Amino acid sequence: MTETDEILCERKGEQDGILWLTLNRPERLNALTFPLLRKMREILVDARFDRTVRCVVITGAGRGFCAGMDMAGGSGGGSQPSDGSVDVEGYRLNFRHEVETYVALRRLEVPVVAAVNGPCVGAGFDLASHCDLAIGSTAARYQVAYVRRGLYADLGGFWSLPKILGWRKAMEMMMTGRFMSAEEAHECGFTNYLVEPEEFDQRAMEFALEIEAGPPIGQKVGKMLAYRTAHLDYDTAMQWSETAIPLVGLSQDFGEGVSAFREKRDATFKGR
Repeated sequence: MTETDEILCERKGEQDGILWLTLNRPERLNALTFPLLRKMREILVDARFDRTVRCVVITGAGRGFCAGMDMAGGSGGGSQPSDGSVDVEGYRLNFRHEVETYVALRRLEVPVVAAVNGPCVGAGFDLASHCDLAIGSTAARYQVAYVRRGLYADLGGFWSLPKILGWRKAMEMMMTGRFMSAEEAHECGFTNYLVEPEEFDQRAMEFALEIEAGPPIGQKVGKMLAYRTAHLDYDTAMQWSETAIPLVGLSQDFGEGVSAFREKRDATFKGR
């Protein structure tokens, strides 16, 4: 890792179980480029197969979380054909560079925390909305910037924001493109915790440590069921739970949790 990397990847925590990703373009408020997205995708894909990863934290360097895609030349968007024609298929395949990174994020089984330290705009807002949990600084503010450019929340904000903010508020954000304050976002349920900037780094780490100390199998199964059964009726959802419960109930971690409860001590979970 060098300070010139567009994304920094560190292992933190009591068990090195926290994968801490920092978008590292502070001079551009961490606006995304295609090389950055490609590197992030590689990290996320590797993390999905690494059982030592207990949780992932995504944050930004400097005073911003993420200002969206870098439309000033760093996005790697490519050029139109020299004859002036429109290359629809090229546009679609180019967009896939962004999409596949966000798909890789959504496929992670471990809890993912957005540590929103500052402005969170456009593709950055989508990025944070695809995380399972979020801690926000009072210095943060949020915007569906796409609509101001004649587009829509194309990286999945149209899917995730209504689920988090509620239908009316999400529609307002997506139709007007206005900024939403950190306080308003917190009231809508976008963040789990809202803290002052001077306390942000410490509280984000404390939150990640709480997650790292949890039972990995139980966390993964709980997350999977929450997402996979959200559209199902209760009876069908419970059939999924009947299938999944042996994976957790027969694990060493469950035995450890029961023993720790009886012995009135903190459990030490190993993901087995």
